[in-house]
Amino acid sequence: MWVGVARLSGLYWMDYMDVYQLLVVDDHPMLREALVVSLENHFSGVQVVQAQSLGECLHLFDTGFDPDLVLLDLNLGDHQGASGVDKLRAKAPDTPILVISAEKETQIILQCLSLGAAGFVLKSQPKETLLKAVELVLAGQVYFPQINQASNTNQGDSVINMALLEQLTKKQLEVLQLLAEGKANKEICRQLNVAETTVKTHVSEILRKLNVRNRTQAALALDKVQLAALLHAKL
Repeated sequence: MWVGVARLSGLYWMDYMDVYQLLVVDDHPMLREALVVSLENHFSGVQVVQAQSLGECLHLFDTGFDPDLVLLDLNLGDHQGASGVDKLRAKAPDTPILVISAEKETQIILQCLSLGAAGFVLKSQPKETLLKAVELVLAGQVYFPQINQASNTNQGDSVINMALLEQLTKKQLEVLQLLAEGKANKEICRQLNVAETTVKTHVSEILRKLNVRNRTQAALALDKVQLAALLHAKL
């Protein structure tokens, strides 16, 4: 829930209320500051912390800092590439990561998402796209960039085969279908009329049976045509 706060001497004062804390990691001061201003202007009561390197970002977590979302550039002065997502995920496994990068290669985007990023936004995209992506990730959803579906399904072993899908129950297939649409657990609860604990159990079983690490990896590797056909067969 967004709440109003007063800003005094560069610090946010919170009167017994929580606000969202965001961490922006980018080594370009001008771009970093512009991003901070955009976030503060768009979201009421947001607190934005800055880091200029992956090392500084990881150190913040070592001090106990626990943001609601990290906005991470891939190409930093002390680190280059998608493995930065993996290092940050190892340090903070429960913190959503939204990658913001000039990288346009489909392989890089898919690699970041498969490593556990909750979304990927190109720096060339409009500011409104970024803000919408932040809203979705904070709401527990995943922001998928526009990736050519053919390039996704041509990743060889990354595609979940039919034999794995056939292990899932009808209800688990329904949950997986909604996961692939980027639905959060609460939305799946409402749509399937089941308890959130039930959805969490289904998600855990889906990841185990499909041998994937997270819901993003499952959605990316999923052949939606096969899923639809299997669901139809189990009606």
